[in-house]
Amino acid sequence: MKAFLTISLPMARPAIAAGALLVVMETIADFGTVAHFSVQTFATGIYTSWFGLADRAAAAQLAVGLLAFALLVAALEYMNRGKAGFATKGRQEVFARFQLRGRRALGAQFFCILPVLLGGIIPTVTLILMGLRSEQDIFSPRYIRFIQNSLLLASVAALVTVGAAILLGTFNRVLSGKMALATLFIGRLGYAVPGGVIAVGLLVPFARFDNWLDDQMETWFDVSTGLLISGSIWLLIAAYMIRFLAAAIGSYDSGLATVTPSLDAASRVLGRTAWGTVRSIHMPILRSSILTALLIVFVDTIKELPATLILRPFNYDTLAVQAFRLASDERLEGAAVPSLMIAGIGLLPVILLCAQIGDSRSRQHK
Repeated sequence: MKAFLTISLPMARPAIAAGALLVVMETIADFGTVAHFSVQTFATGIYTSWFGLADRAAAAQLAVGLLAFALLVAALEYMNRGKAGFATKGRQEVFARFQLRGRRALGAQFFCILPVLLGGIIPTVTLILMGLRSEQDIFSPRYIRFIQNSLLLASVAALVTVGAAILLGTFNRVLSGKMALATLFIGRLGYAVPGGVIAVGLLVPFARFDNWLDDQMETWFDVSTGLLISGSIWLLIAAYMIRFLAAAIGSYDSGLATVTPSLDAASRVLGRTAWGTVRSIHMPILRSSILTALLIVFVDTIKELPATLILRPFNYDTLAVQAFRLASDERLEGAAVPSLMIAGIGLLPVILLCAQIGDSRSRQHK
């Protein structure tokens, strides 16, 4: 316990701070849960003001308050971390594990199984029983199209978002300063903003641009361009990237903190550029961190609802949209089917990641 409190815990502080920041931002931006339980938060207030009361001024004021709180949380996280950092040097010895027995072993098992039981097993069994009564065909062409749309959006969003996180993380490492710090601040704030607010903020200017471009093309060339940007999935991908960039930055930045600066210096002395160092050294070392970032963004995108409802192209529905429609019509048994499919799709990459982590640990023991 003393070794954990004095050595392991301080070394894990960057990852713990990043995780705590993501949890706080996700909580204050959540809409579905608090709306279902009629809890008044910034997220529900913004949504109600904008779409229910059509009061954009009130929605903007609430959004500013939410952004201010998110900025405060991000500033506290960086102040807590300060300039502290650590890096692994030399050969790593495997720490001997303790074997718990008796009441300690029983208490540890109960502590570990409780969140799995309440957050996974009981809800899954309930949804399975409800889904069996719904008599829906998950292999129908309609559901296959929902799955394809969800997988395409989640995969592209994960790749684009993690690529942006690597870009920002490398920029902050190579050119550390106020500008780099400001870019990370801005990138992290998107996680605290509800998806509906981001969607509307993107939809209004780009829809105006599409209409202006269409008018100009009809005037000059008698050709209608239609909705080039606001009618495509790329604006939806941009909303996902803004929304979940903080998750990717947190995973990549916490892993990057473990890479000693001497490796970067040696790479530069040997003639590698900054991006050559990222490709040859950072990405192989941080493979687990990158996979974790891809996993987080992928799963979050699969279940994201407000931005998808607003920005999706016509007749481009996802599993989350289908679940929302059925639940809104009080067809809860039907909504259980797409909900289970979302959980199943999100579980597959988790299993792959856990297997990869297990392989790396087994190699360390050897």
